[in-house]
Amino acid sequence: MKTFATRKSLYGMVTAAALSLLIAGPAMAQDGTTATVNGGSLTITTPAAADFADRDITGADQTTTAALAVFSVSDFTGTGDGWSISAEADQFTGVGHDLAVGSLTMSQPTVAPNGTTSPDPEIVTGPYLLDGGSAVPFADAAIDEGMGTYDFSATTLTLALPADVFAGAYDSTVTVSIVSAP
Repeated sequence: MKTFATRKSLYGMVTAAALSLLIAGPAMAQDGTTATVNGGSLTITTPAAADFADRDITGADQTTTAALAVFSVSDFTGTGDGWSISAEADQFTGVGHDLAVGSLTMSQPTVAPNGTTSPDPEIVTGPYLLDGGSAVPFADAAIDEGMGTYDFSATTLTLALPADVFAGAYDSTVTVSIVSAP
């Protein structure tokens, strides 16, 4: 009789264990996992503008050049909104005299992806007039493009000096900026 009671208890335990596996099994199969990807920011490094080469007054129109250093754009927003880069410069001012508006141009840069497979931004054909009174767009990344980091080459700034230029030092600020938008 003892043997029968043990078999009955063992049978009950096996049946309860099988039922608990059937009940718990589907719940375990429905468990999932989540991966969250956080966006960052849209940034541009500030390209340094070198000083222009000195010129002597000759009585003729002439130009002088300076380099605008390489810079990088990083779009880590993860939005795919695209972006636009523009450049502008203040009028060159000196002590008592200014250079004419429209004296400064910038050559067209090239762009290279830096570890990204997103399509490259489009470069607008240059040169660009920088001191004309408004920002000049010169590179654009369309929607779903330009994500990651891009390196822009150095460019040449060319300053036109008229034949009747006054002697002295002239100053301006060149600003390169980026905005989110195609």
